[in-house]
Amino acid sequence: LPKYVPYLVAKKFVKNNSSWIEKKLDLLKFQKNKYYYLGNNIDLIKKESINNKRLKYIFKNDRLIVQKNSINEFSDDELFFGWLKIQAENYIPHRVKELADKYKFQFKGLQLKNLTSRWGSCSSKKILSFNVKLMYFNYDVIDYVIIHELCHLKEMNHSAKFWKLVNSIVPEYNVYRKELNKIIL
Repeated sequence: LPKYVPYLVAKKFVKNNSSWIEKKLDLLKFQKNKYYYLGNNIDLIKKESINNKRLKYIFKNDRLIVQKNSINEFSDDELFFGWLKIQAENYIPHRVKELADKYKFQFKGLQLKNLTSRWGSCSSKKILSFNVKLMYFNYDVIDYVIIHELCHLKEMNHSAKFWKLVNSIVPEYNVYRKELNKIIL
């Protein structure tokens, strides 16, 4: 809970939401030290290589092999998220443009970030932001998040009109929302 929340309010929240908190903690335990890419759990394997001055990533059969020399001392998370960001940079901007063109949305900019509380956002200046961690999910879930943010270009809220627009493009959006809720940011 935020630091500014009074102790008694926090205590009441914890008491009233204990089962929800337990579910979220169980999810966190399940996620710990697990890496995902396009809907699959993947293994991270580090290999020392004196020939590589830079990191070299090889992805094959749900295994991410990182070749590095001893100078490149990074945690497993740093290695994985460095690679995941590259994957996001190679896929998401192209896909956003493709879907925006297909459904006649216009945006002014796009950012990829390591967000900690959301999968994407749309600013009033028509700048779209997407979480690099979207690459955890399969392409259908990624498309849903992209469409969700594109729809905010026309409806900057979560009104019935907004959800009707989302539904007109992604009728099964509730299935994808459930997938997103399986991962805690």
